[in-house]
Amino acid sequence: MMSLTVDAIPYIAKNVTKTVKQLNLDILRQIEDDLDIDEKISILFLITEDYTNAFHNIINLFQKTRTENAYIIANYVENYPKNWQDKIMEALSILNNREVIRKLNIRFDKLDLYYVPNIRLCSRNINVIAKCLYKLCESLNENEQELLLSYVKSDISNYESLLNDVNYLELHILYWMQVGYITISKDKKSKMKNLLKHLEKFEDSKIIYLDLQKFENSLNVVDNHGSLGTNGKNHLQPISLEERSFTEEHSYCEKKFIDSGLCVIINQMYFEKEYETRFGTNTDCTNLSETFQKFGFKIVIYTNLKREEMLNKMKNISKDHGNNYDCLFLCILSHGYKGGVMASDEKEVSLEAIEKAVCCMELKDVIKIVLIQACQGKIRGSINNRLATDGLSDPEHISADIRQFTNFFIFMSTMQGFLSIRHKEKGSWFIQEVCNVLKNYGNQLTFFECVRKVMMSVQEKRGTLDGNHVAQLPEIRQDRLHVDFQLKSIAEKHTWLEYNDW
Repeated sequence: MMSLTVDAIPYIAKNVTKTVKQLNLDILRQIEDDLDIDEKISILFLITEDYTNAFHNIINLFQKTRTENAYIIANYVENYPKNWQDKIMEALSILNNREVIRKLNIRFDKLDLYYVPNIRLCSRNINVIAKCLYKLCESLNENEQELLLSYVKSDISNYESLLNDVNYLELHILYWMQVGYITISKDKKSKMKNLLKHLEKFEDSKIIYLDLQKFENSLNVVDNHGSLGTNGKNHLQPISLEERSFTEEHSYCEKKFIDSGLCVIINQMYFEKEYETRFGTNTDCTNLSETFQKFGFKIVIYTNLKREEMLNKMKNISKDHGNNYDCLFLCILSHGYKGGVMASDEKEVSLEAIEKAVCCMELKDVIKIVLIQACQGKIRGSINNRLATDGLSDPEHISADIRQFTNFFIFMSTMQGFLSIRHKEKGSWFIQEVCNVLKNYGNQLTFFECVRKVMMSVQEKRGTLDGNHVAQLPEIRQDRLHVDFQLKSIAEKHTWLEYNDW
């Protein structure tokens, strides 16, 4: 019998809370000594809540740094003391400043799991739209920032002279908020139309453009300022953030019913030399086939694909199977690495490559869901006679119509850097739970509700590998769905099963 206890998750909130409580103004000043001025500006941009007055407050602090060695973050939080410790810790994790975090005597992977800084539309203490705008600043190079500023300055007469020789885009964005060119507020409202018309011209910022467009349309706003706990409990609770915010985030989504669907399964069991045979994966494959047949999906199965075969099969989904369906589920069962999955020839296939292959103009109106069962760390090989792990890039430049990247969702079996558990007879925790939830609730709950149910169930599982306690937490890697949806059980509907053994 498997004895499953959590390896790290139960202790994350405790460790983060302990560090947060230790923060005081003296420690904050020591942190500032290790920060560059651009990092200080970014932190102030992220932690502020008073967007009406933020520009003048922060530009005045910035001006002080030109004449004296001022502690501008400490100065700011003295005037805006509410919850500043939590905001500083989350901002540091978003900035990925591992040196400072190390000096605070806390492991970065704990902050990463607690604050999920790489998920753009998720936040604990910081305004999620500000987080998204910070990611925009990071995505633009110097020439692109200058070009964006020239566009905006052409729209705003009498542009603030204090910013004439200021190169920090966050300060300009705060000014745009002050004059009403864009707006951010605590009540889930924003105005980004003026900015969006310029952002769509920037090739490398398309993903952020789509995120901001969601806020503009009030489709994807996260309530990230309320307490995450209940009954007066401390809001620093492990794991609860993503569950709660994900549900609230999609409460505004339009819902549709799926009348027709395609399920493509890429089942990688055998590998050339270094990676172990993935015993148990055929159980996952069979369960997925049975699950989606219940909802009238056409089922297509590919096995043991090499890298080029794998990419070609994904790129040619519309060519080989058309696009006359409402929803596509692409299920990839394989070993993995941080940021991608392995092909049978043991070559890497990045998540970006998968995204580009699936997101084509022919499928732009089709809901595209990618389910990935694979490790996202470097642990690989047999652990004991029952349990194993699925683990041991080449992103291409995207230059195409931005509409093809809509209606897209990636649901991973585990977080980056962590292993993913697979039973060698019963199949993987993640896929088995996906199938269980869909079979029992797929025609009663919406897809987003099912995703939340899967996440809650998998994170409660317990197991031991080689004497070590393990746990698993699934992750939403990309979410650009415009609608929520619900499956229909169509017992009398004819289904197809295509099996391709490569």
